[in-house]
Amino acid sequence: MKNHMIRLDKGQGKELAEKNFRDMCGYNRAKPVSQKIIERSLRSLNDVYHQLEIKALISEYEKTCVDGINMLLDGKLFTCNALAQIPTEEIERIYIYLLTVGELNLSEASILNQVYYDMWQNAYMDAGQEILRQYLQGLSCNKGRNVSDNFGPGFFGMDISQLEQFFAILDGEKIYLKLLDSGFMSPTKSYAGFFLVTNSKQNFVGNDCGNCLSSGKTCMYCKAGRKMAKYNIQ
Repeated sequence: MKNHMIRLDKGQGKELAEKNFRDMCGYNRAKPVSQKIIERSLRSLNDVYHQLEIKALISEYEKTCVDGINMLLDGKLFTCNALAQIPTEEIERIYIYLLTVGELNLSEASILNQVYYDMWQNAYMDAGQEILRQYLQGLSCNKGRNVSDNFGPGFFGMDISQLEQFFAILDGEKIYLKLLDSGFMSPTKSYAGFFLVTNSKQNFVGNDCGNCLSSGKTCMYCKAGRKMAKYNIQ
């Protein structure tokens, strides 16, 4: 499976996306929020839901491509420090991917609605990663195995500069995604990363960044001093 394009069902991730949105808005904190405000913000999804389209591009590689913290994929070297925590013999295959929810037409929206729409895009991007993980978990070749959480540039000891490597071996134009000279992706609401398939459930990086082997100099979570949020839906 190389440069395989998938259109993911955004309806499958609606519950998770709403949870993500509520977290971003701070509705799940102890401080009370007006029900009217909550309802208005949640209704804002109706304005942009039809524009959201979760698309992914994936390529599959054999376990022989992994050597310690390095992965050699189609002649391109990827390095992720967190791989040092995973027994090499447990790894069965690797899926590398690009994912986007596209762009929204927000030019005529109010400033407040633009904020809500932006958060909905972020909420569905995060949900899209989990939908993609579940899609891979459901493949017959992965039956009885475990598909890991997401790894990618800027997280878990993988330098953000490696984003260029993803576009070197994945044809982002298939999902209308490109890497700009500035180093940013267009559309901006996009992700690059990889999943590992292992023979058994691995702890990987735990529930926060405490187990990460990153140097702390390249990870946005290290810089912000925040814990890595974990979402888990069955």
